[in-house]
Amino acid sequence: MTREEYVNAVESVLEAHRQVAQSELAAVFNLVPPKTKRMTIDIFIDQDGEGFLSVRVGLEGPDLFVLNRAISPHAELFTTRMTEAGFEPPLPLMSSRREPFSVHDTLTDCAASWIAQIWKDLNPTGITVPVDIVSPEDYGTITPFRLNP
Repeated sequence: MTREEYVNAVESVLEAHRQVAQSELAAVFNLVPPKTKRMTIDIFIDQDGEGFLSVRVGLEGPDLFVLNRAISPHAELFTTRMTEAGFEPPLPLMSSRREPFSVHDTLTDCAASWIAQIWKDLNPTGITVPVDIVSPEDYGTITPFRLNP
């Protein structure tokens, strides 16, 4: 699979889950505790580069446990699971050792762009803390970047 084919396949799956992610993120906005100092939208990619993707909202500030517990029912925006039939949602199963491009970076960039568009569509005016899209493992070529100053 070429990088372009991979990007098209990933974008198609993410687009099919846009409404759910948008609803969850909107719900998070209504639950952010006042003591929150920063919000992150974390993109997690599996270490082997097979194509597992998780996108979660996290809050920073005093007493992280309490802050994140407040949003926990809605914090997960997207998660890939392995089933007997393959990935669910059906992202392409990859082998990073055989691909001519970085699956880690490409998948992270696709997810970051997807989240940025969801953010733009929601246009949240009530969120005044800094909001960043990050890859805790430092994957991606466009992350980290700030959504809300």
